[in-house]
Amino acid sequence: MTDPTANPAFSGIKLPTFDDLVSNHARAASALEQLAHDLWAELNKLGIDTSPAIRIRMLAQRARSHMTDLQSRQRQVHALRWEGTGAQYCTVSGTFWELRDPSLPTPSPRPGEPPPDLVPPDLAHLSYELQSANLLPRRGRLRPDGTPFSREEDAVLSWMEVHRETILQEARRWNISPQAIVAAIGWEAIENPQPFRHPIPAGSGWGKIHQRLARWATGPGKVHTDFPLVKQIEKRGYLPRRSLGDRESILSTDKGSIKYIAAIMGGFADVTERDGRYNIRNDVPMLTQLYQGSDLVKWEGDLRRKPTGEPLRPGNEMAVWAQKHPEFLAAALEKQPGSFTFPPQPSPQPTPGTSPTPP
Repeated sequence: MTDPTANPAFSGIKLPTFDDLVSNHARAASALEQLAHDLWAELNKLGIDTSPAIRIRMLAQRARSHMTDLQSRQRQVHALRWEGTGAQYCTVSGTFWELRDPSLPTPSPRPGEPPPDLVPPDLAHLSYELQSANLLPRRGRLRPDGTPFSREEDAVLSWMEVHRETILQEARRWNISPQAIVAAIGWEAIENPQPFRHPIPAGSGWGKIHQRLARWATGPGKVHTDFPLVKQIEKRGYLPRRSLGDRESILSTDKGSIKYIAAIMGGFADVTERDGRYNIRNDVPMLTQLYQGSDLVKWEGDLRRKPTGEPLRPGNEMAVWAQKHPEFLAAALEKQPGSFTFPPQPSPQPTPGTSPTPP
């Protein structure tokens, strides 16, 4: 098929690339707003000119305005996708959906507030990293007993459907249940809602801002960008070694976070089964237990001290939530889909990177 982008009159969206673009733009707008707020407070406290903060605020407003336009287009194309209407073009460069009416209004909401005409009236209360789920059509999903999922669960399930292929691909790669990835992202979005991506600490100084932010979490699943766990995953060769800045950029994307979550859980599964006593590759509560509350070195020590025959007992908040919400996990993805085959996985070897992170 001819690539539609070769036609200058074509107006459309390439999925899933456009979803990543919208998510990144939304995070950038929120970060600019937070930066403007904290900088103004710091300058005002010192009694000096606050105009730099005001200029950043104006830039944040422009970013927010652009974001609302992108989100309206995203909402339109996903409505076409779920309704099965509209023109879809599958080409070597990707899948495009045609938007026949590119002239969409761009409302001007107050910074930090979603535009009221682009989101459902019953806005789902989700953490910052999955706010874009409010722009996806909700399908009114029901549990097996006929009761509806909550608006938050339904919105997150729509997000999971958009990212289904990436989740399955990474779960296959590391030989773990895709439901474990779903559980980590779902719990963080629904049960641990944060309004902003790690607020910028006022008074930290410009030179320290990035260093402080890098220790916080970002993206779906809130992977901590400078904690021992991600360094261990990179050092052991599950993913390439990266600098803090590169890792921060990757984890700020939906696809990048999914890759790290799957690699982390794959690492825990490998460590756990080395002595032949346990296999947790499809144990969703145990994978989420370790993802939320341990690292590879600590877990290796815990296993050495564990008496033979003693069962594994997941019990932290994320693991308990996963145990209590099997219907939600099953609605997102099968625990072991029929087509979900696990190829043999070679033992990871350290992978040199262009910007190694010190251990």
